Amino acid sequence: MSLESTRRKHAVTCALSAVLALGAVASQYTPACAQAAPINEQEAHAIAVDAYIYFYPLMSMDVSRKQFTNGTTDFKGPMNTFVNVPEYPPASFKGVVRSNFDTLYSVSWLDMTKEPVVISAPDTNGRYYLLPMLDMWTDVFASPGWRTTGTKAGTFLVTPTGWRPDLRDRFIDEFKLPKDTQRIEAPTPYVWLIGRTKTDGPPDYDAVHKIQAGYKVTPLSDFGKAPRPVEFKPDPSVDMKTPPKVQVDTMSAGVYFAYAAELLKLHPPHVTDEPILAQMKKIGIEPGKSFDIGKLDLAVQRALETAPYDAQKLMAWKLPTLARVANGWSMNTDTV
Repeated sequence: MSLESTRRKHAVTCALSAVLALGAVASQYTPACAQAAPINEQEAHAIAVDAYIYFYPLMSMDVSRKQFTNGTTDFKGPMNTFVNVPEYPPASFKGVVRSNFDTLYSVSWLDMTKEPVVISAPDTNGRYYLLPMLDMWTDVFASPGWRTTGTKAGTFLVTPTGWRPDLRDRFIDEFKLPKDTQRIEAPTPYVWLIGRTKTDGPPDYDAVHKIQAGYKVTPLSDFGKAPRPVEFKPDPSVDMKTPPKVQVDTMSAGVYFAYAAELLKLHPPHVTDEPILAQMKKIGIEPGKSFDIGKLDLAVQRALETAPYDAQKLMAWKLPTLARVANGWSMNTDTV
């Protein structure tokens, strides 16, 4: 019997069972119909390519996080500390894509796995600044600063999703925070804050350095107390030489999807991700569960093993059309 015939019989059986169930108050679906139909190699490969692209931002962020927080020089520093860049980055700097050359960076990786953090910004006396916050899926979910909150001194309580909803209207009194403190809920417990402060060049650096010194990250339980040094122990297992993109791009399918599954346990998918989550379940990838490619059917394993190559090829094909190029500038105002 062909696979197509088997599927048709399966669908008919399930349909008949559903019809009969309508006439019985206590009836349930039969176990056979509750099970998904077998997936073939071609379908598994298509889903795996989509899954690879879906996880690519999350994977890139976490590998970057490990590198940026595993040192104290070259724009690196422990989590929950600000790393202030004192001058324009050199042209050779590849830590982030398209570095700004009219602002000085103040960067922090926030860790809210234990508790919220408080971000403090000084009065910049009208000088442009912004503190955009990216979740681990690379989405900017908040951006305090000149355009949104003004340039007066500001305090921002950044919390993980679902933290203490009972305190939503009285967290300021509960934790003795400044009266104008704003609460920001982060979609993921790790956040990349990439702050920027406007500068007019080297003669203006000293003024900007004073502002940078006022950016602070404080665990909520330590707010109002004397600052204590952040403990830092480098992790020798982190590859500090290979660029994050190269690390991600050279992972085998088994390593890539296993790593992504672990990240999915910590960083929840967005509510709009249900369609891709339903598809990934067919190839053994589910939120909250570890992934082992060796436990899959051999045909599905083969389908997944070639997914990284085809997904990277697809992304490379799309890249030139992400933005219209005009006079050497990539303009994505009309392509999104």
